[in-house]
Amino acid sequence: MEESECPRVVLSRLDLDDIEEVVGEAYHKAGAGRPPRKPMGIFKALIIKRVRQIPNDRELYRRLWKDPDLREVCDIEEEQKPYHPSQLTRFRNRVGTERLERIMARMLKELLKGGVVDGETVVMDATFVKAYSERDPHQNSRGGSDPEARVGRNGKTYDLGYKLHVAVDAKSELPLAVIAAPANENEKKHASRLFDEALKTTGEKTKSARA
Repeated sequence: MEESECPRVVLSRLDLDDIEEVVGEAYHKAGAGRPPRKPMGIFKALIIKRVRQIPNDRELYRRLWKDPDLREVCDIEEEQKPYHPSQLTRFRNRVGTERLERIMARMLKELLKGGVVDGETVVMDATFVKAYSERDPHQNSRGGSDPEARVGRNGKTYDLGYKLHVAVDAKSELPLAVIAAPANENEKKHASRLFDEALKTTGEKTKSARA
């Protein structure tokens, strides 16, 4: 499959009417205020960011400037600028964690049915996320304003934060399950639960896992 076809293929496997209904809950339908950029266009851009493995919002913004096919897929009209990184951040904040989780659950089910996500093999890994806190002066291994954060390995150094333990579909590289935990907790502690969550997401289709 050519790279330019990939977003169209993924989006064609989704029931966007259901997703649009959930996204639309976060936006006013009438009244005062400037009309927002198309929420579903922003959502499509974020899906493309994941499918193409684009590292950050600024790189996504740059590619949307350069690629007319991506602009069309993301509902950006010829005279419009791409979705700015600040608009992507506002979208995430406005839609919120609970709605995004609902959308992700629906989307994964449809992608499994459509064959984009295979689900039989998952790859499990952990990513360090730095805490927005200084260390507690009385207990140096944890956060001060964020007492649940812990000091853990971050590459070659140690920092205060968390680890996101992620199970990813080996075929599509889309996430199937995520567990957030203090940075000092070993990955093996969460491996069994992470696999179980991935198994639940794929409807018992997952057969093996790789670290």
